[in-house]
Amino acid sequence: MNSNKSLFIILLLATVFNFTSVLATHNRAGEITYERLGQFLYKATITTYTKTSSPADRPELELFWGDGTSSILQRASAQDQFGGPGSDIRRNIYTGIHTYPGPSVYTLYFEDPNRNGGVINIPNSINVPFYVESQLIISAFLGFNNSPVLLQPPIDQGVIGQPFVHNPNAYDPDGDSLSYHLIPCKGAGGISIGGYSFPQSSISFELDSITGDLKWLNPINCGEYNIAFLIKEWRNE
Repeated sequence: MNSNKSLFIILLLATVFNFTSVLATHNRAGEITYERLGQFLYKATITTYTKTSSPADRPELELFWGDGTSSILQRASAQDQFGGPGSDIRRNIYTGIHTYPGPSVYTLYFEDPNRNGGVINIPNSINVPFYVESQLIISAFLGFNNSPVLLQPPIDQGVIGQPFVHNPNAYDPDGDSLSYHLIPCKGAGGISIGGYSFPQSSISFELDSITGDLKWLNPINCGEYNIAFLIKEWRNE
């Protein structure tokens, strides 16, 4: 019997077309992953992709562990010009270790007030906080768990009027099966953003739930877009 083990990650993708100039401030995309180190001991990693030229740099972020506590995570590394020279993208990695009190369902999340301005499908995006979450289930019945790992960065470029395909190239270190689901982007407090819409297309915009291929046929307007999707893990029990 298949059981839904955990609802893993809300991953905010920023796909940029013709790289039109966008307003400050900061966040383009991000994700939270976790790794089990001991019985209730976990290492969490926040990865963000930000606008290098923005003055709103973040040498630290606050991660809420989902058990009523939080930690200030120091930035472990920052890579400028991520994706190539002149990209104006910085990849930031923050890590922290936490011991949970026992079996339960925990939602890890962070929120930052500085989302990029000018995002086409988020009204007044510069004033909409940037929010990412990941769910961890600690259960003796389901067994121990690590989050899926996404090998393809959530930053990509496309061409107006041409098919666009992005795949996160995810794998699960525990061998769990994965499925993929489009959801609205979230803002302050983890609430779906009012007025959010999926990108416009001349034919279709869809996510293959089995392969993880995000297919955009075909983009109409150039600019920066935020897309969120949920990856679910499935395990035979």
